[in-house]
Amino acid sequence: MLIRLTPLAAAALLAACAGPALPPGPQNLAPEKFAQTPAANPGAATMTTAFVDSAQLQRIVDEVLANNRDLRAAAARLKQAQALADSAGAQRLPTVGLGANASRQRAANDLGQFNNFNSYGVNATARWEVDLWGRASATAQAAGYDAESAALDRDAAQLSLAGTALNLQTQLIGLGQRLKLAKEALVVQNQLLDLVKARVGAGRGTAVDQARAEALVAQTSASVPALRNAACLTRLQLDVLRGQAPADCDKADSDPLPAMPEPRLVSLGTLPDPAGLLAARPDVKAAAVRAQAAAARAHVAWAARWPSLGLTGQIGWSAASTSNLFKSATEIHSIAGALNWNFLDFGARKAEETAARAGFDAAVAAAEQAQLIALQDAQGSLSTLRETELQAAAQATAAEATTRARDLALKRYEAGVSDFYALLSAEQDRLTAQDALVQVQTGRASALLAVHKAFAAKLTAQ
Repeated sequence: MLIRLTPLAAAALLAACAGPALPPGPQNLAPEKFAQTPAANPGAATMTTAFVDSAQLQRIVDEVLANNRDLRAAAARLKQAQALADSAGAQRLPTVGLGANASRQRAANDLGQFNNFNSYGVNATARWEVDLWGRASATAQAAGYDAESAALDRDAAQLSLAGTALNLQTQLIGLGQRLKLAKEALVVQNQLLDLVKARVGAGRGTAVDQARAEALVAQTSASVPALRNAACLTRLQLDVLRGQAPADCDKADSDPLPAMPEPRLVSLGTLPDPAGLLAARPDVKAAAVRAQAAAARAHVAWAARWPSLGLTGQIGWSAASTSNLFKSATEIHSIAGALNWNFLDFGARKAEETAARAGFDAAVAAAEQAQLIALQDAQGSLSTLRETELQAAAQATAAEATTRARDLALKRYEAGVSDFYALLSAEQDRLTAQDALVQVQTGRASALLAVHKAFAAKLTAQ
């Protein structure tokens, strides 16, 4: 008898009366609750409306799930595992075969005369190995667990790749907004440069002011190629995830990138508790099922040490001519049993059982490690989201303040109250603060996606 426990509670254990005594399966390591969770705001935006428009989000996810080559490979492995499970299950049942033969023989009789002898036969044979120690059952169960874990691995791959694609889209939007900000800043900075040149020409400015203005324009111009290349590399990664040949980065993206949202809290809804998280994560469930498969294989290795009993039955007809086949006088039938036991193998099968037990121990450790990683992902993503919410709000205040400071500095410079250096410093502070705001907003969106991914939420538009 094979005892089956839930994936998060324990791996399959074998009863002592019918199999090897194995140590306990993976423990449930989930705490009662998460230590830190972000503040919830029921009136705030959800993931889809807080970041990108739903149509674009849905299209990216659909393309990844339909065209990603890693997902195709995962689907093929699942199909392979299911076929092997069907094969292992069929081996528990009797096999029946049909055969026919015909022969012609020339031989001498007692008088030394040579005669020709014809022989024709038809037979059906059934074979069945009695599953005395549960070896065939355990083999079928192990193959079934392999198919189940392959299905869970496919689900985990879908979740991971969809999340990765959306995160790349997050980075692409952020880079696009930073690039747009740099180009807009160049327009303003070139206007300031024209202004100081005019003042220098009129004798009211200095060459130092003009050099500083030129340096600021050059510094901002230098950031544009770097941002453009980063966006190109991100787009190439996204194309590969979507199963597309990498596109020409010089061509404009067919979909305009949406603006980054204003900083505000998002509504996560009701998050599952740690135990619920582990029950929802396909990678955690897959690791637990693999521990069950390892337990079944330990049973197979144990059963291989003991005798096997096979039964064979045959019915057929044999005659010297085809016209006499299937007559009662030509009928032959038999039934036989065979007991085989390789009792002296110098420890080979014992070593195989030891190896299978070690494989079970490794699978249990891997299942518990998968729980810990899932809990780490969830707690880390919640902490990151909480902190980036606060960071985004503070950075938005800073960006607004630097914009006001730049506007005041421009008025003071035009009025002749302050020098040009104060204006350039204020403009540089404004650009730095705005760029930092876009980066924080990008990080905030990535953190929100990480929460949904960590909790195995459906990463599609609703």
